[in-house]
Amino acid sequence: MTTIRFEHWGPFEKECERLQRKFRTLPEDLERLKNFIALDPVGPSQHRTVLHRGEKTCVVKGHLFCKALRRDSLRIIYAYRENRITIVWIEVYHKAEKANEDRERIAEYLRS
Repeated sequence: MTTIRFEHWGPFEKECERLQRKFRTLPEDLERLKNFIALDPVGPSQHRTVLHRGEKTCVVKGHLFCKALRRDSLRIIYAYRENRITIVWIEVYHKAEKANEDRERIAEYLRS
């Protein structure tokens, strides 16, 4: 079985730190999500939507269920790079603070 590496891109780490001050369970929730995504990074799920499917990279928007939020969830955008067996975290946000993902950031990631 191959191991998936997890990396972050752009201001993801700062966003995560900011949200962690509000939602203390975020690191634990992110670890749980890693285990779930590692099984099938882009497979069908009612909690994930493929935003971009390219030859080598697939960008996915998913729910990040947070214990601190109880019945609510955060949104997380990540890219799966099949050729490098890597998940790259691009963006994380609370849907109450922001309606949609940052399309410009996703486009910038895809150009890099």
